[in-house]
Amino acid sequence: ADPVEDAVAAALADAATGTSAPEAPAGPPLTGGEVGGVISAISREWGVDVGSRSADVTIVVAFELSPEGRLTSTPELISSQGGDPAAVSAAFRSARTAIIAASRQGAFALPPEKYDQWREMEITFDPSGMRLR
Repeated sequence: ADPVEDAVAAALADAATGTSAPEAPAGPPLTGGEVGGVISAISREWGVDVGSRSADVTIVVAFELSPEGRLTSTPELISSQGGDPAAVSAAFRSARTAIIAASRQGAFALPPEKYDQWREMEITFDPSGMRLR
């Protein structure tokens, strides 16, 4: 038997049945301080108008970073809770602007040896408290 053909067949079978598990990022995990630094940097740029309809919206936004900590993708809305479509759109615009501004200021100075851990980020923007997923 050819090991390459066997591997391809196994991968196709996993894909067809949906049984393959996503690979975990390599390297040490981010510390609480490193996660806090990212959240702090974005929080400084993010504003929530308490009286607006978007103040009741929680969204999850994903983006990718280069090894230098710069954006390599446009922030993408992954999910939302609360509010109507206009409120969700306003909340997403605010979150996207905060991520872009923090990136431009070099706020994502994270350890290069942990790049596999922080290359792809998902952040929950919740007016009651932001968190990194």
